[in-house]
Amino acid sequence: MKKLLVMLMALGLVATVATAGSGVGVFGSYLDAKDPGPGFGGGIKFKTDLVDYLGVEARASCITQFDEDDSDDGVYLIPLEAGLVFNLPLGDDAPITLYGGGGIGYAIIPEADDIDLDDSFCFYGVAGAEFGLGESASLFAEAQYRVLEVDGAEVDGEDVDLGDEEVEFSGIGINAGLLFRF
Repeated sequence: MKKLLVMLMALGLVATVATAGSGVGVFGSYLDAKDPGPGFGGGIKFKTDLVDYLGVEARASCITQFDEDDSDDGVYLIPLEAGLVFNLPLGDDAPITLYGGGGIGYAIIPEADDIDLDDSFCFYGVAGAEFGLGESASLFAEAQYRVLEVDGAEVDGEDVDLGDEEVEFSGIGINAGLLFRF
């Protein structure tokens, strides 16, 4: 039930952001997570400006290929996130905008090798730069720090409390991609 509620809230936010008409972006992603090690993936983000210097964004990504992953199925991390972003355009003549902000999310971790790590809420901070390629597109690169600790799992149908042995997906990441404005 909790997963369904979070998914519906995220879908509602994404629909609201998409109709506001600012833009949608695709990006490649790298995350250096504490326990599973570095991982790679990609994602999509929706971004809209509320006022000149403040915006809202919603993002979904999928990160896999973690270095410390010995499972046959592979560990996947799917964070669904939403947050506020403060924009700082560097003038009318410069096509560069600096931004920073943060938000909350819900991370889905699908079952791998009969071990189902609990899905969990996460928090993130982000700082980046956007380089305009005209009115309809821009390139962006950003650094993101995500805080995500998983303290429970289900193994062969039985709940397991990991206690002090939490799985830490917390770490710094880098996203880079293309934002299409409409």
